[in-house]
Formats: sequence, C-alpha cells, structure tokens
Amino acid sequence: MDAISSRFFSSNRTPAMISGSGVLFVLIFAAEWVVFKGVNVNAYLSTGFLVSLSITLLASAVILYGGYWLHRSELTPDRYPRIETWFFGGMGFYLGINAPIMAVWSPDSALVLAGWVRFTVTVGGIGGLLVGVVEARSIQRERAAERATVRAEQAEMHHQHLDYLNSLLRHEVLNTANVITGYASMVLDDADLDDDARERLETIHRQGRDMTGVIRDVKVLIAATRGTVELRDENLSAIVLAEVADLRATAESVEIEASVPADVRVEADDLLPRVFSNLLTNAVEHNDSETPRVEVIVEESAETVTVRVADNGPGIPADERDALFERSDNTGGTHGLGLYLVRTLVERYGGTVELVETGPDGTAFAVELPLSDDRAESTGGDRFVSGDRDRVSPDPA
Repeated sequence: MDAISSRFFSSNRTPAMISGSGVLFVLIFAAEWVVFKGVNVNAYLSTGFLVSLSITLLASAVILYGGYWLHRSELTPDRYPRIETWFFGGMGFYLGINAPIMAVWSPDSALVLAGWVRFTVTVGGIGGLLVGVVEARSIQRERAAERATVRAEQAEMHHQHLDYLNSLLRHEVLNTANVITGYASMVLDDADLDDDARERLETIHRQGRDMTGVIRDVKVLIAATRGTVELRDENLSAIVLAEVADLRATAESVEIEASVPADVRVEADDLLPRVFSNLLTNAVEHNDSETPRVEVIVEESAETVTVRVADNGPGIPADERDALFERSDNTGGTHGLGLYLVRTLVERYGGTVELVETGPDGTAFAVELPLSDDRAESTGGDRFVSGDRDRVSPDPA
C-alpha cells in the first residue's frame, strides 16, 4: 500500500492537505445552507442550524489540528503518504457503510442528505487520520528499535576491533618498537662509532621512541573509550609527584620544581597519570632553551583542584593554538596525539584543560578537576616542594 499511496500523494503537502480539508468542510457546510435556505434569517437562528454548525466546527477543528500536529510531530515525511491514504480511505470506507442506510431510509430533505454525507465523510476522515497516525508512530518506533539494535551490534563489533588492535599494538608493534630503540641504544654506546653513523642511529632511536609513545597513547585512548567509566578515589598528589620523579630520572638536564599539597584526592582511574606524564613530556620535548625548566603547581580550592604545568620553551605557534586539543589526521604536528589524549581523559573525569599562557617566555597548561567527595575536610595540610634535585621535603603550612 505504501508504494501505491506514494504514487498518488505528495508527502510534503500531506499536513497542509489534511488541515485544508478541515477548512473545506466548514465552507461546504456554509454552501449547503446558502443553497438550500437562501437568505432566510430565521433558518440561521434555528436550533438545527446551530447544532449542525457546532458539530461541523468541532469536527473541522479536529481535522485542522491533526494536520498541524502532523507537521510538528516527530514523524518523518516518509510516513505521510500512508497517513494520507488512511485519511481519505477512512472517508470512503465510512461513506460506503452509510450509503445503504441512506438508500433505505430516505432523508426528509436534500439539506439533511447533504449534511449526512458531509458528516459521514468528516467522521471517516477523523477515524482514518487517527488510525494512520497510530500506525505510523508504531512503524517509526519499530524502525527506531531496529536501528538501535543495529547500532548496538556495530558498537559491539567496533569494541571487538578495538580489542584486537589493542592486542596487536601491545604484543606486536610495541614490542618491535622497543627492540628497535633498545638495539639503537646499545649501538650508540659504542665509542668508536663514526659521526655519520651516530647521527643516523640517533634518528632511528628518536623515531622509535616517538613511535613507542604514540602506541602507548593509542592504547590509553582505546582503554578510555571502552565500556562505562568507573571512577574511584585517587591520590592526585602522589600521582603528580610520581610523574615529576619519573621526568627527573629521564631528563637529568631539566630543572624541575613542584609545589604539591599533601593528599589531594580526585575521582579518576588508572589512566590519570597519563594526563600529567603527557603534559610534562611536552614541556620537555618542545623546549629548546639552554637550561629547560618545568614548574608544576597544584592549588586546591573548595571544590576543585588546579594543576598548572609551565615551561620556559619557545611557546606554541599561533596557528596551532585553536586546534591544540583536537584530534588531527596530521601526524606531522609538533604535539601529536598527546594533548588530544589529555583532553579526552580530563573530560572523562569531569574536568577541563586549557592553554593559559604561551609566548617566547614559555607555555603553561592548567588542568582543573573536581575534588573527590572523600577528600579531607581540612584543605590546609602539608605542602611538598620538589626542587631540581632528587629530594621531596615537607614545608610547614
């Protein structure tokens, strides 16, 4: 029936046609009385006229509103032809039922017969419209459920593919990258290596290390997008200080200073350290100063904690700032996947990350996270200050 109805009716004009039918029935009613009663004022003041007028206006208003509702409803236009078929089909069906009755029981006048036909067609149209709308909504809900099922199956398949890629990265690609950087490091330790070979090996080692970092970031992203987020109470202070200690161990020439209150707690998961490891790594990797410096300051307020990571590097070019935290297919960017990963994880924890300062004197990022509900009532605890040597000492508040 859908194919037949689409051939005869235009779905775009269905709501207007239905509403127009309601107006048309009022005009037909007026024409009936003018034709059969002329200008007889007493006829228009009779009880029969007023009752007929009230019924006609009510039925026409229902049809008029039906077209308006259809236009404003969530039903898609591809459902309109079917509704239109039911609307006009209902008119014909109900008229067909009443036609034998009209033939057997002949009305007293032509006016009564005309009114009977019009009323029959009106009621049939209303009934057909209701059936069409109910059917259309049922079909649309069924199709929406089918699409949801398909999307769920596609999502499940997507997760299976991510699991496979995660396994592939972990067992194959990452191991291969580690072998490349490991052997490159061993050969670089050879004091007899000529300058040309050393330069090429350093490039291999650097590219292998960068590839390892990208693979690890991809693994974290896969973990961040898998399943429901289950957060728990985490010690932000310990995590930040651990990442600072790791950076100091791997970048001995960098001056690092950290000011971190004791026992600041947030709602996060095992991926939280990657936020700060990526920010700290960026602060060092893109710093071409003679003496690179990194400063980490953690400030706690009543409901949030802000971690500021600043460096004395050359700053971020203006053309990169707007899309700094966005995912990009351009693998040649200076900040790679790291900052996109930072934003993804921070938003996972209900926080924000922003570039608060950049220029020739350096760059600063700020990560703001909600404090854990289980945080200590007092916010004036000990403060740990870590300087550029391997020491962590308490500084009384």
